[in-house]
Amino acid sequence: MHAASGFIEAHLTRPIARHAPWKLALLAGFVTQLLLILFVTAIGLQQLEVTTSNLRTVVDVHMHKQNLTKAMVIAARERSLILFELTRIDDPFERDALVMQIDQKGSEYVAARQALMKLPLSEQESELIARQRQLIAVAQPLQRRIVDLIDTGRIKEAEDRVIRKAIPAQNNVMAVLSQLDAETQQAALAASQEAHEAHRVARIWMLVLSGVALLVGLLVAAVVLRYTNRVSREREHLAIHDTLTGLPNRMLFTDRLEQALLRAKRHGTLVGVMFIDLDRFKRVNDTLGHASGDRLICDVAMRLRAAARAGDIVARLGGDEFVVVISDVARASQILQVAEKMLAAMHAPYRVAGRELFCSCSIGISVYPNDGHDVDSLLKNADTAMYHAKNAGSNRFQLYDAAMNALAAERLQLETDLHYAQQRSELVFHYQPQLDLRSGRIQGVEALIRWNHPTRGLLGPVAFLGLLEETGGIVEVGRALLLAACRQTASWHAAGFADLVLAVNLSGQEFWHEDLIENVSAALTQSGLPPRCLQLELTEGIFMEDIDAAVDRILALKSLGIAVAVDDFGTGYSSLAHLKRFPFDALKIDRYFVRDIAHAPASEALVSAILALCKGLDLGTVAEGVETPEQLESLRRLGCRAVQGHLVSRPAPAEQVVALLGRDWQLELDRA
Repeated sequence: MHAASGFIEAHLTRPIARHAPWKLALLAGFVTQLLLILFVTAIGLQQLEVTTSNLRTVVDVHMHKQNLTKAMVIAARERSLILFELTRIDDPFERDALVMQIDQKGSEYVAARQALMKLPLSEQESELIARQRQLIAVAQPLQRRIVDLIDTGRIKEAEDRVIRKAIPAQNNVMAVLSQLDAETQQAALAASQEAHEAHRVARIWMLVLSGVALLVGLLVAAVVLRYTNRVSREREHLAIHDTLTGLPNRMLFTDRLEQALLRAKRHGTLVGVMFIDLDRFKRVNDTLGHASGDRLICDVAMRLRAAARAGDIVARLGGDEFVVVISDVARASQILQVAEKMLAAMHAPYRVAGRELFCSCSIGISVYPNDGHDVDSLLKNADTAMYHAKNAGSNRFQLYDAAMNALAAERLQLETDLHYAQQRSELVFHYQPQLDLRSGRIQGVEALIRWNHPTRGLLGPVAFLGLLEETGGIVEVGRALLLAACRQTASWHAAGFADLVLAVNLSGQEFWHEDLIENVSAALTQSGLPPRCLQLELTEGIFMEDIDAAVDRILALKSLGIAVAVDDFGTGYSSLAHLKRFPFDALKIDRYFVRDIAHAPASEALVSAILALCKGLDLGTVAEGVETPEQLESLRRLGCRAVQGHLVSRPAPAEQVVALLGRDWQLELDRA
């Protein structure tokens, strides 16, 4: 048991843990690699921008400064040469032209200096420019004085002043300009070196980060290679195992069963195939949700695995269907022993979503070689036997018999006909009157479902109701018929029978369906039937499945203003303590107690006790199955107020009920 439990629990937790290690490692590796690529790109772009900026500085600033400095040097040098040449020219026209050239070179010098001062300058460059301006302030008046001397014809004096004063002053300017030119060249060289260094650093960073990205890529590839085999194994496991329980699925089950049949054929042994279906599992999903249903399926899988022998195959075919293969046995009794063990294991209560649940199962058994020689025939015959077990009352096992195939074919045809019956509105209500013994009038009618089958005639619920519940159509049919019955009863009210009560039976699926309250409320609203005139009847087995939830649901029904009754009281397994908890309005005494009440003191005593109980709890009573005047007289003597049965009327179509409602039943029964 512990080994099986550990297997299922480990499998349940695996879907969470299975994906975490390697998928997260791959994801982290790819994300890291992507980030490194982005980082390398960002660093490269940043360093490229720095290099571009440095080159732009070299080209746009430093080279420009060099050009401007050279322009100033050339302008100053040519100005000195022109000034000296001016002392050698006698032609006044040539002299005027040279004077204009001196002014032009002065303008070029000033323009270059002003442009240079607008550029970003180092401290040394600023100091040299300031020094140069001071020297220009000394040299320029000397040059202007020389021009004036030449204009007045004092050529000798002008020449002497050029040699002794103007040229030395201009040389001082040229010296400063030479320093400025050297300084700008040095700054340009430093900027160029800085740009080359930035480019080198960027290249190193890109190479390093690219190497890291490549290394991470190799690590990711290694992780992929490491876990590829594991993923393949997991996928193979998922392909042949049920994802919820971890049990073998149909594919693996078929393979294992084929191997078991081959061994049995060689050794002359038997193989048992047990088809297992949970009883009323759909209600768990409908009321508690699919998560609770999955938890219950896993608990069932653990119990089946624990109840099976070590070499047996336990598989899940899907939904709430399981199959067990009992191989290498010499006698069929050994197979039946395992089946009994599994029924016993399933009988214990389950704890799901904080609730205690009971979930039985139906088991169909086929045996190789008696019931088939291949997988398909054995599984099909076990499935057929399982349906017979379920129809026989559930919580049991059934061995396959060849006659079951004919019954299965008939059941399949009936299921097909039932599908079309819902479309063609062949399912209707017949109404059986409930007679008030005190007034002699019909106090209510019970709506009983019938099927107007096109070839078999009128069928009672025994022939098809179980099948309707199995196929899940009972809820839709019940909703439609409830509305039709409410409208029919409202029409009888309009015809003058305003106190007539309608009693409608609810199946377990209808009672536990999430839309029950909404459906009942809609039927009352759309039909106009007063809620006090509707009574819903439940068998004991329905509300005993989950007492707490049933109490809440019954209270919700009663909040609509309707009544709730217990049908077939006394034949179920409710206790008086449970009965006290439920807010019922009436009990219906089962026909089992009424059948021999006139001749069996025990039955009379039981009916008397039920009537006393109802009186003490202030509950209404209706005795079912009254067929003879003696039964009626006994019930009347015991104080039973209402009866229904063939003595009053068989269930009748709606169009025949009006005639029954207007009769004086007290007089007719007294005559009987």
